[in-house]
Amino acid sequence: MLNKFHFKVFLTLIASMLFISACGTAPTPNESLSKSNELPSWVTNPQNDTENYMYGVAINRDRDTAVKDALVNMVSKLGISIQSTYESNQEVSKYYDKSVSTNKIKSDVAKIKVNNYEIVQSQRLSYKEFAVMIQTDKKKFYEGLVEELDAHKKSIEQRLNFLKDDDTLKRYNVKKKLSLEAEGLKSNILILSALDKSFDKNSYLDFVSQIEKEFMDEQKELSFYVEGDAKSAGFVNSIKKYLAQKGFKLANNQKKNSLHVKINSMDNIIEDSSMDIAVLRINIDVYDKIQEIGGKDIILKERYNGSISNVYKNASIHFEQDMESLGINEAIGININIE
Repeated sequence: MLNKFHFKVFLTLIASMLFISACGTAPTPNESLSKSNELPSWVTNPQNDTENYMYGVAINRDRDTAVKDALVNMVSKLGISIQSTYESNQEVSKYYDKSVSTNKIKSDVAKIKVNNYEIVQSQRLSYKEFAVMIQTDKKKFYEGLVEELDAHKKSIEQRLNFLKDDDTLKRYNVKKKLSLEAEGLKSNILILSALDKSFDKNSYLDFVSQIEKEFMDEQKELSFYVEGDAKSAGFVNSIKKYLAQKGFKLANNQKKNSLHVKINSMDNIIEDSSMDIAVLRINIDVYDKIQEIGGKDIILKERYNGSISNVYKNASIHFEQDMESLGINEAIGININIE
């Protein structure tokens, strides 16, 4: 009797373990395991893009990661197609800017986010692999890109209109930023043109040219008038040299769109048994018309050997080195878009 009892308990335990194991490894709905080692045909022979839809296929460790890779696959195929279209048209139209390289086109396509997609196939190939196929409606995809482009264009227009009453430096900075943003739209415009031949790329490229011209006109008008007292001649020359190297115009007198940089210097000799030190205080003020827009007080210390002119000469050299290292904004206390 005891042996029969033990045998029944043993059978019960085995049955329970088999039941638990079966429950733990059962595939979830829509994630059935592949019954053979062969990949599904929609993986080995992916669906080509059609007139209305684009497709992407990928395999990865789980469903979410596979979907992300399928989106990358979809967009990369689009990039190759658009790159080919761009290359074939580059010599034909005056609007195809040679500064927009084919690599940039492909790179910008890769950044596109696809939101209106659906999963049309999914299959768990093994416990470590999941395959998916996605599709997106070309028309909705195209319309979404046009909507984003128009929103960016409108934002640029609005910010440009707000500048009318601003000071010279702010107009320069913002127009330079807007010019760079507009330049960045070229790839998107050419992408949309490749997606739909009826897309009016010329009007958008004209807009880009207009924004770039706005900045170039502002750049031509901007100049710096730099002056200082007799002791500050070395600092004045250092600032002028730096600005000229960066492509800014220098004015001989105060003009309508000139930024006025005014420098005054004071010195104090501190005598010491081991070494005499000259302490220089350099006061820099920056004006746009009558409004002060920047400036800085700088303390420089130099060894004093009996010649104050040598002190200022050495100080101006060190000031120039600091300006090369830190930039004009840090050196004289302004905020101008140099890059």
